[in-house]
Amino acid sequence: MKVAPSIVSHVMHTLLKITSFSKVVEKKMIENKFNKSPAPPKKSIYRVADVSLSYILERQVWEIKPKNSKPEIVVIFLHGGAYIANISKMHWNIVQKIVEMIRPIIYVPDYPLAPESNWKDTYTFMDELYWRVQEKYTDKKIVFIGDSAGGGLTLGFAQKLRDEGKNLPNHIVLFSPWLDLNMDNPEIKKYEDRDVILTTKGLMAAAQKYGGSTDFKNPYLSPIYGDFSKLCTITVFTGTNDLLHPDSKKLRELCLSQNLPLNYFEYPRMFHDWVIFTFLPESKDALKKVKSILVTD
Repeated sequence: MKVAPSIVSHVMHTLLKITSFSKVVEKKMIENKFNKSPAPPKKSIYRVADVSLSYILERQVWEIKPKNSKPEIVVIFLHGGAYIANISKMHWNIVQKIVEMIRPIIYVPDYPLAPESNWKDTYTFMDELYWRVQEKYTDKKIVFIGDSAGGGLTLGFAQKLRDEGKNLPNHIVLFSPWLDLNMDNPEIKKYEDRDVILTTKGLMAAAQKYGGSTDFKNPYLSPIYGDFSKLCTITVFTGTNDLLHPDSKKLRELCLSQNLPLNYFEYPRMFHDWVIFTFLPESKDALKKVKSILVTD
Protein backbone atom coordinates (compact mmCIF):
# COMPACT_ATOMS: atom_id res chain seq x y z
CA MET A 1 0.00 0.00 0.00
CA LYS A 2 1.35 3.43 -0.97
CA VAL A 3 0.67 6.78 0.71
CA ALA A 4 1.28 10.12 -1.00
CA PRO A 5 4.16 12.17 0.46
CA SER A 6 3.35 15.32 2.46
CA ILE A 7 4.62 18.87 2.05
CA VAL A 8 6.13 18.67 5.55
CA SER A 9 8.20 15.60 4.66
CA HIS A 10 9.33 17.27 1.44
CA VAL A 11 10.56 20.29 3.40
CA MET A 12 12.31 18.00 5.91
CA HIS A 13 13.99 16.09 3.09
CA THR A 14 15.18 19.34 1.52
CA LEU A 15 16.63 20.66 4.78
CA LEU A 16 18.50 17.41 5.44
CA LYS A 17 19.89 17.47 1.92
CA ILE A 18 20.98 21.12 2.08
CA THR A 19 22.81 20.54 5.36
CA SER A 20 24.56 17.38 3.99
CA PHE A 21 23.22 15.47 6.98
CA SER A 22 24.19 12.08 5.53
CA LYS A 23 27.84 13.14 5.32
CA VAL A 24 27.79 14.25 8.94
CA VAL A 25 26.39 10.86 9.95
CA GLU A 26 28.94 9.09 7.74
CA LYS A 27 31.85 10.88 9.44
CA LYS A 28 30.52 9.95 12.89
CA MET A 29 30.13 6.32 11.84
CA ILE A 30 33.66 6.08 10.51
CA GLU A 31 35.23 7.84 13.50
CA ASN A 32 32.91 6.28 16.14
CA LYS A 33 31.90 9.72 17.37
CA PHE A 34 28.35 8.90 18.44
CA ASN A 35 27.32 9.35 22.05
CA LYS A 36 27.45 5.98 23.77
CA SER A 37 25.23 7.08 26.66
CA PRO A 38 21.48 6.62 26.13
CA ALA A 39 19.28 9.69 26.18
CA PRO A 40 17.04 9.54 29.26
CA PRO A 41 13.26 9.26 28.92
CA LYS A 42 11.54 12.56 28.17
CA LYS A 43 9.78 14.23 31.10
CA SER A 44 6.53 14.18 29.10
CA ILE A 45 6.52 10.36 29.17
CA TYR A 46 6.10 10.45 32.94
CA ARG A 47 2.75 12.21 32.48
CA VAL A 48 1.29 9.27 30.56
CA ALA A 49 3.23 6.32 31.96
CA ASP A 50 5.02 4.93 34.98
CA VAL A 51 8.71 4.51 34.24
CA SER A 52 11.02 2.11 36.07
CA LEU A 53 14.71 1.42 35.51
CA SER A 54 16.50 -1.90 35.95
CA TYR A 55 19.78 -3.40 34.77
CA ILE A 56 20.72 -6.42 32.68
CA LEU A 57 24.41 -7.26 32.38
CA GLU A 58 25.16 -3.75 33.65
CA ARG A 59 23.07 -2.18 30.86
CA GLN A 60 20.03 -0.01 31.51
CA VAL A 61 16.52 -1.22 30.69
CA TRP A 62 13.47 1.01 31.02
CA GLU A 63 10.00 -0.41 31.54
CA ILE A 64 7.24 1.98 30.47
CA LYS A 65 3.72 1.22 31.76
CA PRO A 66 0.81 3.39 30.62
CA LYS A 67 -1.13 4.95 33.48
CA ASN A 68 -4.72 3.87 34.21
CA SER A 69 -4.57 1.00 31.77
CA LYS A 70 -4.46 -2.79 31.69
CA PRO A 71 -2.18 -3.55 28.73
CA GLU A 72 -2.58 -6.78 26.80
CA ILE A 73 0.60 -6.22 24.78
CA VAL A 74 4.25 -6.01 25.82
CA VAL A 75 6.58 -4.32 23.33
CA ILE A 76 10.34 -4.74 23.23
CA PHE A 77 11.57 -1.67 21.36
CA LEU A 78 15.05 -1.90 19.82
CA HIS A 79 16.46 1.45 18.75
CA GLY A 80 18.40 2.18 15.59
CA GLY A 81 21.85 3.72 15.35
CA ALA A 82 23.89 1.36 13.15
CA TYR A 83 24.78 -0.68 16.27
CA ILE A 84 27.18 2.09 17.34
CA ALA A 85 24.85 4.93 18.43
CA ASN A 86 22.62 4.83 21.47
CA ILE A 87 18.99 5.73 22.20
CA SER A 88 18.22 9.29 21.10
CA LYS A 89 15.55 11.83 22.02
CA MET A 90 13.80 10.94 18.78
CA HIS A 91 13.56 7.31 19.84
CA TRP A 92 11.90 8.42 23.05
CA ASN A 93 9.47 10.47 20.95
CA ILE A 94 8.30 7.38 19.12
CA VAL A 95 8.19 5.34 22.33
CA GLN A 96 5.87 7.96 23.82
CA LYS A 97 3.66 7.95 20.71
CA ILE A 98 3.36 4.16 20.90
CA VAL A 99 2.41 4.37 24.58
CA GLU A 100 -0.22 7.02 23.90
CA MET A 101 -1.72 5.36 20.84
CA ILE A 102 -1.49 1.62 21.55
CA ARG A 103 -1.19 1.57 25.38
CA PRO A 104 1.24 -1.36 25.69
CA ILE A 105 3.95 -1.98 28.25
CA ILE A 106 7.23 -1.08 26.52
CA TYR A 107 10.73 -2.23 27.32
CA VAL A 108 13.46 0.08 26.01
CA PRO A 109 16.88 -1.56 26.43
CA ASP A 110 20.28 0.09 26.28
CA TYR A 111 21.72 -2.94 24.49
CA PRO A 112 25.51 -3.35 24.00
CA LEU A 113 27.03 -1.25 21.22
CA ALA A 114 30.06 -1.63 18.97
CA PRO A 115 32.99 -1.37 18.94
CA GLU A 116 33.10 -1.57 22.74
CA SER A 117 31.00 -4.76 22.38
CA ASN A 118 30.27 -7.03 19.44
CA TRP A 119 27.17 -8.70 18.06
CA LYS A 120 27.60 -11.78 20.26
CA ASP A 121 27.49 -9.58 23.36
CA THR A 122 24.33 -7.97 22.04
CA TYR A 123 22.66 -11.34 21.51
CA THR A 124 23.66 -12.50 25.00
CA PHE A 125 21.98 -9.40 26.38
CA MET A 126 18.87 -10.01 24.24
CA ASP A 127 18.59 -13.60 25.48
CA GLU A 128 18.49 -12.39 29.09
CA LEU A 129 16.10 -9.54 28.36
CA TYR A 130 13.63 -11.71 26.49
CA TRP A 131 13.73 -14.41 29.18
CA ARG A 132 12.92 -11.85 31.88
CA VAL A 133 10.04 -10.35 29.90
CA GLN A 134 8.55 -13.77 29.23
CA GLU A 135 8.87 -14.78 32.87
CA LYS A 136 7.14 -11.62 34.07
CA TYR A 137 4.35 -11.45 31.47
CA THR A 138 3.31 -15.00 30.71
CA ASP A 139 -0.26 -13.99 29.85
CA LYS A 140 0.40 -11.17 27.39
CA LYS A 141 1.22 -10.85 23.72
CA ILE A 142 4.83 -9.90 23.06
CA VAL A 143 5.71 -7.68 20.12
CA PHE A 144 9.16 -6.74 18.80
CA ILE A 145 9.50 -3.26 17.26
CA GLY A 146 12.77 -2.02 15.81
CA ASP A 147 13.94 0.83 13.62
CA SER A 148 16.95 0.72 11.28
CA ALA A 149 19.67 -1.40 12.96
CA GLY A 150 17.16 -2.16 15.69
CA GLY A 151 14.99 -3.66 12.96
CA GLY A 152 17.82 -5.87 11.78
CA LEU A 153 18.51 -6.98 15.35
CA THR A 154 14.80 -7.64 15.86
CA LEU A 155 14.50 -9.94 12.86
CA GLY A 156 17.83 -11.65 13.45
CA PHE A 157 17.01 -12.35 17.09
CA ALA A 158 13.60 -13.74 16.13
CA GLN A 159 15.34 -16.18 13.77
CA LYS A 160 17.67 -17.20 16.59
CA LEU A 161 14.71 -17.89 18.90
CA ARG A 162 13.08 -19.98 16.19
CA ASP A 163 16.30 -21.89 15.49
CA GLU A 164 16.64 -22.71 19.21
CA GLY A 165 13.03 -23.85 19.52
CA LYS A 166 12.13 -21.03 21.93
CA ASN A 167 8.89 -19.09 22.18
CA LEU A 168 8.52 -16.47 19.48
CA PRO A 169 7.00 -13.00 19.75
CA ASN A 170 3.45 -12.61 18.47
CA HIS A 171 4.38 -9.95 15.95
CA ILE A 172 7.42 -8.13 14.52
CA VAL A 173 7.30 -4.50 13.33
CA LEU A 174 10.22 -3.12 11.33
CA PHE A 175 10.77 0.57 10.49
CA SER A 176 13.37 1.05 7.71
CA PRO A 177 15.22 -2.11 8.79
CA TRP A 178 18.93 -2.69 8.11
CA LEU A 179 18.72 -6.26 6.85
CA ASP A 180 22.10 -6.81 5.19
CA LEU A 181 25.43 -5.66 6.64
CA ASN A 182 27.09 -6.55 3.33
CA MET A 183 25.21 -3.76 1.54
CA ASP A 184 25.74 -5.69 -1.69
CA ASN A 185 22.23 -5.49 -3.16
CA PRO A 186 22.98 -4.07 -6.64
CA GLU A 187 19.96 -1.76 -6.41
CA ILE A 188 21.45 0.13 -3.47
CA LYS A 189 23.69 2.19 -5.76
CA LYS A 190 20.59 3.80 -7.25
CA TYR A 191 19.62 5.11 -3.82
CA GLU A 192 22.94 6.68 -2.77
CA ASP A 193 21.90 10.13 -3.98
CA ARG A 194 18.31 9.81 -2.77
CA ASP A 195 18.80 9.17 0.93
CA VAL A 196 19.56 12.20 3.09
CA ILE A 197 20.35 10.17 6.22
CA LEU A 198 22.71 7.32 5.29
CA THR A 199 25.64 6.44 3.04
CA THR A 200 26.98 3.02 2.14
CA LYS A 201 30.46 4.05 3.24
CA GLY A 202 29.26 4.98 6.70
CA LEU A 203 27.20 1.83 7.14
CA MET A 204 30.05 -0.43 6.05
CA ALA A 205 32.30 1.18 8.67
CA ALA A 206 29.66 0.56 11.34
CA ALA A 207 29.09 -3.01 10.14
CA GLN A 208 32.78 -3.82 10.55
CA LYS A 209 32.75 -2.51 14.11
CA TYR A 210 29.69 -4.60 15.01
CA GLY A 211 30.30 -7.80 13.05
CA GLY A 212 34.08 -7.99 13.23
CA SER A 213 35.48 -11.08 11.54
CA THR A 214 32.14 -12.91 11.42
CA ASP A 215 30.76 -13.61 7.95
CA PHE A 216 28.22 -10.85 7.33
CA LYS A 217 25.95 -13.38 5.63
CA ASN A 218 25.31 -14.91 9.04
CA PRO A 219 21.52 -14.32 9.37
CA TYR A 220 21.93 -13.11 12.95
CA LEU A 221 23.94 -10.23 11.50
CA SER A 222 22.12 -9.91 8.18
CA PRO A 223 18.67 -11.48 8.55
CA ILE A 224 17.90 -11.14 4.85
CA TYR A 225 20.03 -14.28 4.34
CA GLY A 226 18.00 -16.26 6.86
CA ASP A 227 14.90 -18.42 6.76
CA PHE A 228 11.62 -16.63 7.51
CA SER A 229 9.48 -19.75 7.77
CA LYS A 230 7.75 -20.52 11.07
CA LEU A 231 8.15 -16.93 12.27
CA CYS A 232 5.29 -14.71 13.35
CA THR A 233 3.76 -12.08 11.07
CA ILE A 234 6.20 -9.35 10.04
CA THR A 235 5.14 -5.76 9.33
CA VAL A 236 7.54 -3.55 7.36
CA PHE A 237 7.52 0.20 6.77
CA THR A 238 9.88 1.51 4.11
CA GLY A 239 10.42 4.65 2.00
CA THR A 240 11.45 4.83 -1.64
CA ASN A 241 14.27 7.31 -0.90
CA ASP A 242 15.75 5.05 1.79
CA LEU A 243 19.18 3.60 1.08
CA LEU A 244 17.95 0.36 2.67
CA HIS A 245 14.72 0.25 0.65
CA PRO A 246 16.02 -2.39 -1.82
CA ASP A 247 16.42 -4.94 0.96
CA SER A 248 12.95 -4.24 2.34
CA LYS A 249 11.64 -4.97 -1.15
CA LYS A 250 13.75 -8.13 -1.23
CA LEU A 251 12.24 -9.23 2.11
CA ARG A 252 8.79 -8.70 0.66
CA GLU A 253 9.63 -10.78 -2.42
CA LEU A 254 11.05 -13.61 -0.33
CA CYS A 255 7.99 -13.73 1.92
CA LEU A 256 5.59 -13.57 -1.02
CA SER A 257 7.42 -16.37 -2.84
CA GLN A 258 7.10 -18.59 0.23
CA ASN A 259 3.56 -17.49 1.08
CA LEU A 260 4.73 -16.20 4.48
CA PRO A 261 2.71 -13.64 6.50
CA LEU A 262 3.88 -10.08 5.84
CA ASN A 263 2.37 -6.59 5.96
CA TYR A 264 4.31 -4.26 3.68
CA PHE A 265 3.89 -0.47 3.57
CA GLU A 266 5.88 1.56 1.07
CA TYR A 267 5.91 5.36 1.30
CA PRO A 268 6.97 7.31 -1.83
CA ARG A 269 10.01 9.58 -1.50
CA MET A 270 10.43 9.00 2.24
CA PHE A 271 14.01 8.88 3.54
CA HIS A 272 15.62 6.45 5.96
CA ASP A 273 13.98 6.02 9.39
CA TRP A 274 11.44 8.75 8.76
CA VAL A 275 9.05 7.13 11.26
CA ILE A 276 11.07 8.44 14.24
CA PHE A 277 10.36 11.98 12.98
CA THR A 278 7.05 11.74 14.80
CA PHE A 279 5.76 15.16 13.69
CA LEU A 280 5.58 14.00 10.05
CA PRO A 281 2.14 13.03 8.71
CA GLU A 282 3.70 9.86 7.33
CA SER A 283 4.96 8.87 10.77
CA LYS A 284 1.52 9.46 12.27
CA ASP A 285 -0.02 7.38 9.50
CA ALA A 286 2.44 4.52 10.07
CA LEU A 287 1.74 4.43 13.81
CA LYS A 288 -2.01 4.36 13.15
CA LYS A 289 -1.41 1.33 10.95
CA VAL A 290 0.67 -0.33 13.65
CA LYS A 291 -2.13 0.24 16.15
CA SER A 292 -4.74 -1.21 13.79
CA ILE A 293 -2.60 -4.28 13.11
CA LEU A 294 -1.59 -5.03 16.70
CA VAL A 295 -5.02 -4.64 18.29
CA THR A 296 -6.51 -7.13 15.81
CA ASP A 297 -3.54 -9.53 15.60
